[in-house]
Amino acid sequence: MKYIEMTINTSKDKKDIIEGILFDYGIYTTEEISSDIVDELDQDEKDWDFIDYPLLNSNEDIFALRVYPENMEDANNLKAELSEKKLGQCLVEEKDDEDWANNWKKYYKPLEIGEKLAIVPEWEDYDNDNRVVIKINPGMAFGTGTHESTYMCLELLERYVNKDDDIFDIGCGSGILAIAGLKLGAKKALLVDIDEKCIDASHENAGLNDLEDKMEIKKGNLLDVVKGRADLIVSNIIAEIIVDEIKNLKNHMEKGGIFITSGIIKERRQMVIHALEENGFEIIDELEKNNWVAIVGRLNV
Repeated sequence: MKYIEMTINTSKDKKDIIEGILFDYGIYTTEEISSDIVDELDQDEKDWDFIDYPLLNSNEDIFALRVYPENMEDANNLKAELSEKKLGQCLVEEKDDEDWANNWKKYYKPLEIGEKLAIVPEWEDYDNDNRVVIKINPGMAFGTGTHESTYMCLELLERYVNKDDDIFDIGCGSGILAIAGLKLGAKKALLVDIDEKCIDASHENAGLNDLEDKMEIKKGNLLDVVKGRADLIVSNIIAEIIVDEIKNLKNHMEKGGIFITSGIIKERRQMVIHALEENGFEIIDELEKNNWVAIVGRLNV
């Protein structure tokens, strides 16, 4: 099977800017190639993403990010943008790996999040009666729990989902956030995404968790296809889209409703907070992880 591999030779101080650009291209997972990667990890070893241990001995002056664009057009556009902004040099290669469809599975292991949740790839065994297990097939759709923005949304859902809540997951990706909400006690969930792959992934993951009867999954642009009101809305997308949609939230939430949002790089935090406060939300909680931010607002109007 052919796939596209892009290596971005850059410097550590440009990592966050590059990841923000990658996010805009729908690329949410990166492989980091550097000698000091372990120093940056603040999770226990059992929660690490996959590490190629020979990299620990890399030349300390080397820093690169490796990603896998979906198509050559995206790869070339991304290469041109990074070059124009002087963020790094890119090597783009089309590769052929007969077992590519299975090799990527080594990157995903059970991941414990917060006090209650465990994200478990469907092919992995996991046994812990103290955790709520979310089975997932980490495919092309965004949302495996390993990205900081997803991780923080899951932590915040654990804090704010109440029994019998109606929840909306806007920009649902893999459906992981809605599934977590339901397993934490919500009554039903409406999921929306504009990407057909995300719709398919959400249906598949709903089936893995026996939640098809509690999940309504729609293809559409954010709140355009949403009717009714939710007790809690979660949206893990980029800051600019979040800001544009905040003005519509009050039409789909009761007073006191909770909005959890992430996908926000630290530099755009204040922009999101300002938009929330301007539209009647009180900021009641916030998390930050590796320069990504998650914000919780409560509707007070």
